[in-house]
Amino acid sequence: MTEVQVREEAPDLDGLRARFGPVFARIAAGAPEREADRRLPFEQVEWLREAGFGKLRVPREYGGLGATLPQFFRLLIELGESDSNIPQLLRGHVGFVESRLFHQDADVRDRWLRRIASGVLVGNAQSEQGSSSFWQNATTISPAPEGKGWRLSGKKFYSTGSLFADWIHTTATVDSQHSATVLVPTSADGVTRIDDWDGFGQRLTGSGTTVFDQVEIHLDDVEIYPNGELPGTHLIAFFQLVHLATLAGIGRRAVADTVAYVRGRTRNLANPAFPSPKDDPQVQEVVGRVASASFAAVATTLAAVDAVDAVVRAQETGTATPDLYDAADVATFSAQGQVVDLVLGLTSELFEVGGSSAVTDRFALDRHWRNARTLASHNPVIYRSAIVGDHALSGTSPAGAIGRSWQQAQRPEGGR
Repeated sequence: MTEVQVREEAPDLDGLRARFGPVFARIAAGAPEREADRRLPFEQVEWLREAGFGKLRVPREYGGLGATLPQFFRLLIELGESDSNIPQLLRGHVGFVESRLFHQDADVRDRWLRRIASGVLVGNAQSEQGSSSFWQNATTISPAPEGKGWRLSGKKFYSTGSLFADWIHTTATVDSQHSATVLVPTSADGVTRIDDWDGFGQRLTGSGTTVFDQVEIHLDDVEIYPNGELPGTHLIAFFQLVHLATLAGIGRRAVADTVAYVRGRTRNLANPAFPSPKDDPQVQEVVGRVASASFAAVATTLAAVDAVDAVVRAQETGTATPDLYDAADVATFSAQGQVVDLVLGLTSELFEVGGSSAVTDRFALDRHWRNARTLASHNPVIYRSAIVGDHALSGTSPAGAIGRSWQQAQRPEGGR
């Protein structure tokens, strides 16, 4: 924010857990069946809306709950443990909230934080199939006739959470040098939301197609910015942390399901010296390894959260520096590779605790790997690891990668 902010006294984490814990438990109770039947969690999202999960980070002065960043991500891990689809479908919403917390325009900040505190949910529709660059949106926005607002047209894919939302946060091309952030009411004429996400994991996130056909957009809901410029922000790290928290939640649920599976077995054909599989030292070792990997994934995620929280606190006091932003990005991107490896590893290894019964549909243990693999495919690790390496070797700012992508997009065929 442009002015120095005084941090509110944080709410009690135990109190927040008492508020949301029963909701998380209700969500977890039907998660395997919803996934098996591909039933989108509309009811479960409403439970969270009613409990106030969408306004966790909104300051109390606006009607929110005022949770700190570490508190928020601890709760997000617990929600991911209940059903990993739901943190993902809320990713656009919580990222948008974070962007409004530090918006330079006080009127915009006030308007949106109060809307969110009232229960409004915001979906995300940024990416397009076929676009060669983030900066080259086929979706366009232009002034409406007679200067009355704007008109938005185009098609977005990966519209995560938009099926559940009241508004959609999207991007569009204004001209060759400018793009725009656009807020679109889902009820507006010309908006079509399609549930056509066909990934083998995270199938209940509403991450399909959104079509905008000459949608009328209010002047207040368009923010134009020059391509290639990225002011200091913690948002790139924040959005990645949502993935890491969701992965950490998957790891926890996978361990809990593995323990329940082993405890429920009454026969140990492979090692009859231990008729009860839970007493078999080899099974115990596998469970110990996957539990340790889950612990490490959570701990690594929370360490990255602390690095991002440091720059958030600095933003609140007007003392954020480029080095702090870089540290937050490097910590998050470094954690990304490790958390991905840990969770993908444990969700594969867990099958070693049983025979063929472990792969049957009734236990649905495969959903953990499928969902983790899908999340891990977002913002591929190979690019983030390269950014971390470049920073370590040459001191290159991670944020500079965004600007370089714009420069490369200007060259013929994206050449170097």
